[in-house]
Amino acid sequence: MIEQSIRIFVVTFRRPHLLKRALCSIVSQTNSLWVVEVLNDDPNDISVKNLIESFGDPRIKITSEVEKRGGTGNFNYAFNHKIDEEYACILEDDNWYEPTFLEEMLHHMKANPSIRLAVANEKIWYEELNGLWTYSNQTIWPVTEENKLFEFVAEEKCGDAKICNSSMFWKTENSLWLTPADIPIDVTEHFRERSIPHPILLVTKPLVNFSVTLATYRKSNNDWSVYQAILIASVFEKIDDNEKIELAQALWKKARRTNKLNSTSLMNASLVSFSSSILFKLSSFKEKLRFLLTILKRPYLFYNCSRAKTNKKEAWEFLLSNWNIDNNSFKIINTTKINS
Repeated sequence: MIEQSIRIFVVTFRRPHLLKRALCSIVSQTNSLWVVEVLNDDPNDISVKNLIESFGDPRIKITSEVEKRGGTGNFNYAFNHKIDEEYACILEDDNWYEPTFLEEMLHHMKANPSIRLAVANEKIWYEELNGLWTYSNQTIWPVTEENKLFEFVAEEKCGDAKICNSSMFWKTENSLWLTPADIPIDVTEHFRERSIPHPILLVTKPLVNFSVTLATYRKSNNDWSVYQAILIASVFEKIDDNEKIELAQALWKKARRTNKLNSTSLMNASLVSFSSSILFKLSSFKEKLRFLLTILKRPYLFYNCSRAKTNKKEAWEFLLSNWNIDNNSFKIINTTKINS
């Protein structure tokens, strides 16, 4: 193993102009002990190879086997591929690093030797029709002076995720944190977070730039809703009856107070398993009525949620088998809130 060296897996698909920006942000890093492995998801796109050659930097190489793995498959490759470097990270082609990302993330990992994975805060940018980018003046989390330790809390696993693909930084030893191969790319973070040992270090300084492109990927709303439902329902499957009540009350309180977890997601989750049916029982009459109207408009959603344990069996079993792995600080609800 190469001590303190970092491998960056850069995932790209038919966006050479964005890939160039991502690679330039790596070349500009204040820490130069890195190698880049570019995962080109279109084997027929020779522009990627040409772009890499134009840099003339031997640290940047295309993966030895160019093949179409899909977004989820490429992320799994980064965790499943045996490498010599002590640390690794992923950068999607539409995102880019601040110059001190590698230096600061390595510093924080060395200062917290028991931490297996850290995540940096991100600045949010929007692509405009004219091809320019506008900074939203927003970040994923609030910027604070101190970093946070994100513990394994049941409430935080109900449809939310703290990790972000392009801002993760992890120790490569014993890091086989894979997700099911057939899940959509926009829930890979939620699923992977279940298998990562906690606590996770949240670096609140924004060290990554996250782009919202005009063609930002998202499966159909129906598919997203079903995955949200099984993420929530699987938590109820793993806790006892008293904890179910405590968790359901906390989730309804959050749903009624914010837009981060709306009531429809909780009602959808109540259809998945008997364990999560407590969510329906604790809903108000108005919430039940609203959900009934939703079902009448979208009956396929009712069917897909009620059949999710069977139709998405691999995903469901993954969530159950990766519950609270190696996490000794498990709690039901978050009594020391981390703003998301």
